[in-house]
Amino acid sequence: MATSSHSDSPTILLRVSDGTFHMHRSFNDFSQATRSAEAYAGAGFSVAMISATGRFLLGFDPRRERIAV
Repeated sequence: MATSSHSDSPTILLRVSDGTFHMHRSFNDFSQATRSAEAYAGAGFSVAMISATGRFLLGFDPRRERIAV
């Protein structure tokens, strides 16, 4: 019986940082990863999008969005 270690969708890793702390989030869908990266950046975090092979794909600068209450 053969097993495949290849996934149909490559994993996208987000490295989210506030300058002192960082965390990682992984996604199998590029557009979902992009939406999440934009949301984190909107909340004031710096985000790097990295491929499963470790290649830097996109960077998102932190920005503070005002929320009307």
